[in-house]
Amino acid sequence: MSRLNVLKGVMITLVIIGVSACTSTKDIEVEAFTSEKVNLAGYKTYEIIEGSGIVDNTQRSDNLDIDAEMKQMINAELAKKGKIPVVRDPDFYVAYIAGTDMDAIEEKINKEGQETLHSKPVSGIALILVDADTGAIIGLSTAEGDAKNLPAKEAKKRLNYAIKKMLAEI
Repeated sequence: MSRLNVLKGVMITLVIIGVSACTSTKDIEVEAFTSEKVNLAGYKTYEIIEGSGIVDNTQRSDNLDIDAEMKQMINAELAKKGKIPVVRDPDFYVAYIAGTDMDAIEEKINKEGQETLHSKPVSGIALILVDADTGAIIGLSTAEGDAKNLPAKEAKKRLNYAIKKMLAEI
């Protein structure tokens, strides 16, 4: 269990970045890394680490449960890769964390060459795959994008895009 606590700490430090909602996905940036020493095809079963989820899961006005949606999307994408969820003795653990920085500031240079600051909320997700036997990180993916207050349907589209791309690159 101490490995899981360490992993949670690593995830929290990795995610003061972001992904949230909007029909356009052009602003969503995904980066993924896998261990060169690991063949992910050899891993068949996984367990999502308890405590994974949204850092600040405030209630949306449309009652969309982003955390439940994320979990469902992760499970669906892993199922497409032939991975099976289990409740104990997995081959690997999946940990994820997401959050939004509503106080993010973007610097811009105007036509006169002067620096200006603009509020630009950003949200992000970190997704980590960990070997259950060794505790080694076998895959890591992050997604970041503009935070937008969109209806549930568009928010789900953006989230789905990010998670598909994150797991495709791991």
